[in-house]
Amino acid sequence: MSTQLTPTVVGDLRSSFQGGIVTPKDPSYDEARKIWNGDIDRRPALILQCASVADVQAAIAFARQNGLRIAVKGGGHSLPGHSVADGAVMIDLRRLNKVDIDPTTKRATVQGGAVWSEVDGPAQALGLAVTGGHITHTGVAGLTLGGGIGHLMRKFGLTVDRLLSVQLVTADGAVLRASASDNPELFWAVRGGGGNFGIVTQFEFQLAPLGPTILGGLAFWLPDQGPELFRRYREFCKTCPDEVTTLLVYLHAPPFDFVPKDVQHKPGFALVVVGTDIGIAEQAVKAIRSFSKPAFDIIGPMPYLAVQGMFDPALPPSTKTYFKAHYIGELSDGYIRAVTREAAKMPPGMSQIFVVQMGGAVARVAEDATAVGGRASAFQTLCIGIWDDAADREKSVTWVRGLWDSLAPFSHGAYVNLSDTQDESQLKVTYGAEKYARLQKLKCKYDPENVFSLNQNILPAK
Repeated sequence: MSTQLTPTVVGDLRSSFQGGIVTPKDPSYDEARKIWNGDIDRRPALILQCASVADVQAAIAFARQNGLRIAVKGGGHSLPGHSVADGAVMIDLRRLNKVDIDPTTKRATVQGGAVWSEVDGPAQALGLAVTGGHITHTGVAGLTLGGGIGHLMRKFGLTVDRLLSVQLVTADGAVLRASASDNPELFWAVRGGGGNFGIVTQFEFQLAPLGPTILGGLAFWLPDQGPELFRRYREFCKTCPDEVTTLLVYLHAPPFDFVPKDVQHKPGFALVVVGTDIGIAEQAVKAIRSFSKPAFDIIGPMPYLAVQGMFDPALPPSTKTYFKAHYIGELSDGYIRAVTREAAKMPPGMSQIFVVQMGGAVARVAEDATAVGGRASAFQTLCIGIWDDAADREKSVTWVRGLWDSLAPFSHGAYVNLSDTQDESQLKVTYGAEKYARLQKLKCKYDPENVFSLNQNILPAK
């Protein structure tokens, strides 16, 4: 049973808490409770803006002593809104955003509240990088703990494949280090098992040389070219070198300067290309870029930081959105028919369908080496409904669900970071029964009371 948070109860916490404490009566409350998804409007009982690991320990203890659920906010990009909950304690890590990079060892130490732009900038200043999010204001913690797909993954692997260690605060307040040599089972679990095992306050990554200039950009075709583009893309992916990671996206062309005026706002298919080696990448995509004259093509050498920020203007904070996702084994003729048919039903505006190419370095890591589910899949499909007017919400959500249902026969599980909340049966498909059972045992060891339940929740073994 939860305790009423009287001024006295909160005041007792203030005496030792180094960070900010925000109550529903504070002027900053509405801003502090916001997360990236503008469709989420929830009112936590208290927001604790941690400034130290001791604050994180105190916040967990306070929530448990007062019988309140815990929502953890890093970058706040949790699509289903796990970062905030009505009546809960929001543990906000955003003040813990320090990034240190050792140029000799090429290692980055990153606090749990950092976002990817805070890693990418200083890393690129040294000619280094690690696979980060597709949006630069994505939180490092959420992306990493779920696995970490991104533009560099076919060359450098998922984000977790470059993770060396974490510092984590458990439900009982212990501060643990997990790595290949320290608490290795916990280290296995946090690489794909999400925030189920504690609050990670520090990550250590092995960076790789990159840039500053790589191949990036997109080419855009109108809808009538979609089926043939998909068939060409299917063949392209079979021989695609690791130096190239691509996306095939259905969207309305944005009203940006690089888009011809007569194409802006029109629907169509975009091939998004990121190549870590410009020469190899240009040669690899030459045939698919020229199979039919695109409406526009801006693929070319550009700074890696510009590539990382490509999608930022289309997906700013407070975007109202609903996502669902699938792992896909192959782009079969049936899949192509289904996705192009449902694409034609997409509502006007900013909604999108993403087909994410996987494989390469991602698939060469053994399935059981980390907790990540679905790494052997060839593709992902992201079904993204976006709206501005609340009156358009229902048709956007309905379209996403219809698209997702149409693609279900071709799927097997879903990437946990880019999906709505998955129940236990769905998580068992995503992780596989054996891996899910292993995660359950570790959940029972580190969080037997399921204190950290606002996530893609793994239930403790019974």
